[in-house]
Amino acid sequence: MPIRRYLLPVVGRSAVGWDRFRRRTRLRLGLTTTPILLPYRGLATNGRVGFEGRVIEDEGVVGAPPTTSRWRTLWRTYRRYQTEKVHEAHVQWTLGPQAGTERTDREGFFRVDTLIDESHLASPWTTATLRLEHAPGYRFEQREAQVKIRVVSARANFGIISDIDDTIVETGARRLIQHWRTVALNSAEGRIAFPGIACLYQAFAHGEDGPETNPVFYISSSPWNLHDLFEDFMRLCDIPHGPMFLKDFGLNKTQWLTGSHATHKLGAADRILAAYPHLTFVLFGDTGQSDATIYAELVERYPGRIHSVHLRDVTPKGFKPRVKRAIAAMEEAGIPVTSSPTLREAAEIAERDGLVASGTVDRLKQAVDDDCRNLESWSGPMPFRDTATHGVRKDGNSAG
Repeated sequence: MPIRRYLLPVVGRSAVGWDRFRRRTRLRLGLTTTPILLPYRGLATNGRVGFEGRVIEDEGVVGAPPTTSRWRTLWRTYRRYQTEKVHEAHVQWTLGPQAGTERTDREGFFRVDTLIDESHLASPWTTATLRLEHAPGYRFEQREAQVKIRVVSARANFGIISDIDDTIVETGARRLIQHWRTVALNSAEGRIAFPGIACLYQAFAHGEDGPETNPVFYISSSPWNLHDLFEDFMRLCDIPHGPMFLKDFGLNKTQWLTGSHATHKLGAADRILAAYPHLTFVLFGDTGQSDATIYAELVERYPGRIHSVHLRDVTPKGFKPRVKRAIAAMEEAGIPVTSSPTLREAAEIAERDGLVASGTVDRLKQAVDDDCRNLESWSGPMPFRDTATHGVRKDGNSAG
């Protein structure tokens, strides 16, 4: 709309000005806390390495242990989203014999994209060292962190692109109140994985070079503020790690708070497919938001590059018309599509086509049964075990 187009720059400039004034005032009055360095997993391809991270003030939220206090939980959640970004911080990076220094932008992000001698890269992960050296107005001892960079094996057969919300972790993203209740838990332990998801993703990732031969990439419209929670969640649940493509929430001269869901996901998927032109991809998402239409667009953009699409059915009242149209378009293009509350059909297609080892379907069934029993022992009987609509942590405890 024209009014939206004209209003955004005005509101955005006001927001930027307010942030600048607020930051200077806090520095002048000594109201800041110590900066911390947050690394985000990167990727290496075609002789280049790319990764990013963020510098924010330590509000006692990142890495904080779970709490049973509702007030403390709500306060942590508020602080997680009311991030105090550190502007113009100097971050030095070292990878093998190469090094450089980047500065953070007004949102605290820094990005590295550089040529690299691939002889210095080890598959499946290479580690770069980050050092926070300077931040204007702050006094602190230098901070270090390690960033993992995904190096894909030459023997990888395909890649996996997966959504996060309501695909591997139940968040209720399609229902605002439930979603924010989940977000407010503010801990990896407070999130629940769909039964069997770790087993299936491990089967997809396994190949000739071991358990992380085939790369997994995660695309979500959740904010970067939740990155550490997702990382811990995947570790707790034994879900294969991979670079994440999350969103920066904020108001500026070009974006209303969250920006476009579809634009973000398509842009991230474009980047991944362009980085690995020799690989086909398996796509995982859900039927609750726009995954089906986004994946149908990818099928059209990249003929021959999408092996199959698997959508977790999280809409008990039936698919929306646009989801039905997207599924029909993908099937018409010859792409196997599953849309089910369970992972069984996805495993059957993958085993049939040789993407996973023989016997994966049986192992998945056993994993789902085990996960559901663990959940039962914590929260009582599950009347619809076969639909696997509830989730568990790998340690066997419900996270509800």
